[in-house]
Amino acid sequence: MMFAGKRVFVTGAATGIGRATAEYLVGEGASVFGAGLDGEEGEALARGHAGGSLIFRVCDLTRESEVRAAVAAARERFGGLDAVVNCAGIYPTGKRLEELADEEWDNTIAVNLTAIFRVCRATLPLLRASGGGSIVNIASVHADATVPGVPCYAATKAAVVGLSRQMALDYAVDRIRVNAVLVGSVATRMTLDALEAAGGAEAIGLSFEPNRIARIANPSEIATAIGFLISDASSFVTGSAMQVDGGLLARLL
Repeated sequence: MMFAGKRVFVTGAATGIGRATAEYLVGEGASVFGAGLDGEEGEALARGHAGGSLIFRVCDLTRESEVRAAVAAARERFGGLDAVVNCAGIYPTGKRLEELADEEWDNTIAVNLTAIFRVCRATLPLLRASGGGSIVNIASVHADATVPGVPCYAATKAAVVGLSRQMALDYAVDRIRVNAVLVGSVATRMTLDALEAAGGAEAIGLSFEPNRIARIANPSEIATAIGFLISDASSFVTGSAMQVDGGLLARLL
C-alpha cells in the first residue's frame, strides 16, 4: 500500500490516463478526489470503489468557480491534499496555424494550460498546509518534437513543461515538488480517435506490439510513472520533464 494515507486530486479522472491513475492510486491505498466533465463515466468509476476512497465530481476545469468548488469539496472530504495530478486535456488536429479560428486556439489553451494553472493555484495552499507534496502535470512528446497539424496542442504541452519547471523553482521552499510527464501515444479515447483520423497506428509508424519501440502504451503504464513522481521514492526529483514514451523520441524515423 504505497500511498496509504495520501490524498490526491486528479483531473480528467473519468477516462484515459486520469482514470488509470485514480484506479492505481486507490489500489495502493490513496484517497482520490477526481474531477472532470464525463459525469457518467466518473460516477461509475466512483461506484466501483467502496468506502469513499474515490470521489468524483463533475467539473468544467475551464471555469474558475467550478475549480474552486471542487478543491473546496476535496478539502472538506479529505481534510487536505498531499498530491495533485493534472491529466485533463484535448487534442485538436488537422489544421495549420492560419486555418485555426480564435475559438479553437482559445479553447485548447483553456483546457490544456489555463486549467492546470487554476487547479495548481487552488491546491497549492492545501499542499503547503500538509507540509509539502507533489504536483504532476501531463505534458507530451509534442513539447519536444511534433507532427504537422497540431499547433495548439504542441504549444500548450511545451508551455506545461515550462510552467512545471517554474513552479518547481518557486515552491521548493514549501517542500512541494512539481514535475511534468512527456507521454507518447497512449491507448485513450482521445489518442485512438486521432490515430483513426491519421489512417491507423501503422500509417504513422506506431505499433500495439509490446516488444516494439515507439509503441502505444496502456494508460496503466503512465499511471505507475505518475505514482513514482508522487511517491517518496522520487524525493529528489523536481523540475523534470520525465519521458514516458516507449522510446518515441529516441527514434530517428
